[in-house]
Amino acid sequence: MKRALALISLASATAFAGGLNTNTNQSVLFQRSVARDASTDVDAPYANPSGTAFMEDGLYISVNNQTFWQTRSTTVEKSMIFDEGEKFEGEAFVPSLPSALVTWHKGNFALSGHIGVIGGGGKVNFDDGIPSFYALMYSPLKQMEAGLTEKGLKTDASSVDVSLEASSYIFGATLGAAYEFGKMFSVYAGARFNYAMSSYDGSVGNLQLNTKVPGVNPDGKMMEASRLSETFATLAANAKTEEEKVQYATLAKTFETMDDKTTMELELDQTGWGITPIVGLGFKYKRLTVGAKFEYNTSIEMENDTKKNDTPLEQFDDGKKDHNDIPSLLAVGLNYALFDNVRIAFGYHHWFDSKADFSGDLEDHVDDTNEFLYGVEVDFLKRFTISGGMQVTRFGIKDDYISDMNINISSTSFGFGLAYRATDWMRVNLSYFHTLYNDYDEKVEYGLDVYERDSRGFGVGLDFKI
Repeated sequence: MKRALALISLASATAFAGGLNTNTNQSVLFQRSVARDASTDVDAPYANPSGTAFMEDGLYISVNNQTFWQTRSTTVEKSMIFDEGEKFEGEAFVPSLPSALVTWHKGNFALSGHIGVIGGGGKVNFDDGIPSFYALMYSPLKQMEAGLTEKGLKTDASSVDVSLEASSYIFGATLGAAYEFGKMFSVYAGARFNYAMSSYDGSVGNLQLNTKVPGVNPDGKMMEASRLSETFATLAANAKTEEEKVQYATLAKTFETMDDKTTMELELDQTGWGITPIVGLGFKYKRLTVGAKFEYNTSIEMENDTKKNDTPLEQFDDGKKDHNDIPSLLAVGLNYALFDNVRIAFGYHHWFDSKADFSGDLEDHVDDTNEFLYGVEVDFLKRFTISGGMQVTRFGIKDDYISDMNINISSTSFGFGLAYRATDWMRVNLSYFHTLYNDYDEKVEYGLDVYERDSRGFGVGLDFKI
């Protein structure tokens, strides 16, 4: 039971695109064309900050909203505890993942900023629990069944209810400046302030048993332990003899104790903050643009604000601290205009996950993450642009990292969309983004866990030039 509860601290609410602890989809432009690491458009303050130096003079503003649906599931196979193919699902709906980007360009100089959800971004509900919780309750419950049977109260089935709700957000605000020199090179320096907040609300309880008791539960139906305790307490109060009174009172206390031992609640919030230094380099010559940025490792120390902790784990006590870093990121991109109206793009991301400090020392169980991005844009009918792209994400996770609460698995994502220039100063962006995750099998003590995920999202954005 202790290990299952410890996994609560690893629960990741949502991840939309990017690394283990990072969202890279910070605009609808990303959703609809994916490879943005050499951008000189309105999304450059995040995607390619050195690229802001190559923009024309003016003030650029981009406001975006993305909506996501996600499911994650664990199917248990080859188990003596669960039915073959028994499935446990968690669901997340994120109605709004907003972001805003601003660039002011004058001459060779650009000042830019970005606000968005850098990590996390939603809430996952495991209404029916997860298999590791039930598995770790299996032995204690069987011991209870055996103990009651030895006392002449035949019991061969028991159950508890398990639920968990977890959420995680890392909000980021970035400010930086870029400078163009030599008519084809640019440099950028900036920093992002990150504020992280997570919450966990979990419970184990409502013990039920099929204890056969004449006059109380003669058919051996599943009945709450608390109800059995109350029933025997009533019988004790109305007993005609002292012997019956003691017998019933003892049984009432037995079921009360069992119910107490299998009832646990956890409710806490965690907060922390950190600053990310960012540097970038850019190159632009005729139809070719190249961008590169490096985000330094961000040290974030999360502190517990615990409202309830009935678990035996001190790590969830009020005031306890643990690290949850944002790993360093190297991003490199290339954009080439094949024709005046056709552009192709490529990108590469490398997260230094193994050098970060994750909660529970998880960095010991991961290698670095690599990501490859491809995109194309085509202008047509003067005011329209259609675009699409693909992102291939490969995590370096190991079995000791992944769990039925921490399903971060490699994936391939596809995005496409449409832009419409409503006026010379305003553009509307629409996008759809779908992620297909690789299945992941993990051998566990109770059998084989098969992890699956699915994510779909769409976005609407408005871009302005003043």
